[in-house]
Amino acid sequence: MELIERLQKQMPELKIVVGGPEVSFEKEGSLAYPIISGEGEKKWVEFLDLTRKNESPSDEVLKRWRTYGTDLPELISPYLKEDFPKLKNRIVYFETSRGCPYLCSFCLSALDKTVRYFDEKTVHKQIKELITAGIEKIKFVDRTFNLKPGRMKKLMQWLSQFKGNEFHFEVVGDILTPEILDFLETVPPGMFQFEIGIQTTTESVQETIKRKQSNQKLFATIQRLVEQDRIHFHCDLIFGLPGETLERIKESFSQVMALKPHELQLGFLKFLPGAPINDLVEKHQYRYQSTPPYELISHQDLSAEEVLYLKQFVDIFDRYYNSKRFRFSINTLLEKMDPVALFDYLLEYHDSHALLMNPVSLDEQYRIFRDTFYPVPTPMERDLLKLDYLYSQRSFRLPGILSTKPPAKTWKKDRKTPIIPFDHEIEISGSQALLKEAKHPVYYAIAHSQNGDGYFRRPTVNAISEPEA
Repeated sequence: MELIERLQKQMPELKIVVGGPEVSFEKEGSLAYPIISGEGEKKWVEFLDLTRKNESPSDEVLKRWRTYGTDLPELISPYLKEDFPKLKNRIVYFETSRGCPYLCSFCLSALDKTVRYFDEKTVHKQIKELITAGIEKIKFVDRTFNLKPGRMKKLMQWLSQFKGNEFHFEVVGDILTPEILDFLETVPPGMFQFEIGIQTTTESVQETIKRKQSNQKLFATIQRLVEQDRIHFHCDLIFGLPGETLERIKESFSQVMALKPHELQLGFLKFLPGAPINDLVEKHQYRYQSTPPYELISHQDLSAEEVLYLKQFVDIFDRYYNSKRFRFSINTLLEKMDPVALFDYLLEYHDSHALLMNPVSLDEQYRIFRDTFYPVPTPMERDLLKLDYLYSQRSFRLPGILSTKPPAKTWKKDRKTPIIPFDHEIEISGSQALLKEAKHPVYYAIAHSQNGDGYFRRPTVNAISEPEA
């Protein structure tokens, strides 16, 4: 607003129109210039046309400009051919529909209830142009991609031809149909990623935020995706929802962790301008930042101190779980340990050593993990950490805490990958490592493909009958 005021004083003839969530929900007459809400492509061109004619928009036009779910434009790709070289090795965002039928109170999409779809041929043409130009990662931003199962299946079948590409979809897990789940058994492993919003497993809280969700169906669907091991899936939880105590937050977290998601994003409730959640501020005694990102500070069931603890917990969780650097060791520990306790132990170590919210080197992370859980590691625990280190990133050596001497041999197929002795025979199944004790050292070369294999990025674990020259 300060910038607009300055521009108006410098150039009184300047025509101004504003849009976006920061101003879309201002009261009528509170701003001295037109507001465009919702989809702006057609409205913006209309404004330009009126300005060219030196005409002012009528009251009827101004009212329409402030509405949602109208004026779906013809889908014209935002990416020009001159942009393609700059998009390589980046994620390209793409939409095939707009709108959402759900009413989740924390989301602005709750205001835009009608789903509108773009032309299928146009969608195919633009995706093919991007892929032909060398774009490998496309993230579809449709709010509920599986709203029409037949449409979703048809597009995924068509996309499956593009080997080596990655495609991300936001889906509602509990409405993935049995037919779609059967179809997903046929797709290329690692090509597709699903983002599955869970937000909370507390049913009373789901009701408060007007989120329709069957936990039973959702959990069964995710378990089947895990068994299929073809779709990389990323789940979401939101901390700070109305009526949710710290204890309930921990219960939701533990329930979702039992599903073994590949990634779990832990976010905090935000009070976006216009989102229906703002109607609950007074009732639940919310305190939140009045400036972007409008994030939760506390509410009547969750203190500011507890929110601070959750912030630190998320930092630790991202370092050790979402980084995928300790997948086998963590999965093994979770067989006998509560997930909250596991990450609390790591949090306490970082806190007591003044490491919270501070960067820690890769090798130091492995030392911290070892000291926290394996102060005197058994052969099994040492092999799990060695496997984690070599499996999660391309490395041609082990750190000193995991090996007393550098490898003397390299794999003959690339002359780079080190041959490492283990005390166990190793079998990998998805995100699980099965280790069987061996009578004599077993040698492995854990080799990472140059191209990777989609979202899974799984190296090969190659057994070597005897050390190579």
